[in-house]
Amino acid sequence: MKGKIICPACKGNGFRYIIEDDKRVAIDCKACDNQGELPNDEKTKFSLRYLSNYISGLWPKENG
Repeated sequence: MKGKIICPACKGNGFRYIIEDDKRVAIDCKACDNQGELPNDEKTKFSLRYLSNYISGLWPKENG
C-alpha cells in the first residue's frame, strides 16, 4: 500500500511546539522534514511501531 500518512509527531502541521524558558516555541518537525506527511511504506510502519513500543515503556505501569 503506497501513498502518504499524516505525521504523528506534528499531526500534519510540519512543526511542533516545545516549552523553552516558560514560553511556547514552534520548531521544525524532523520526523517528516516539515512536510506533515510520511511515506506509507514498511520502513515507516516499523519505525512508528518501534517508537510506540519505546514510548509506552517510559511510563510506569498502573497497578490494576
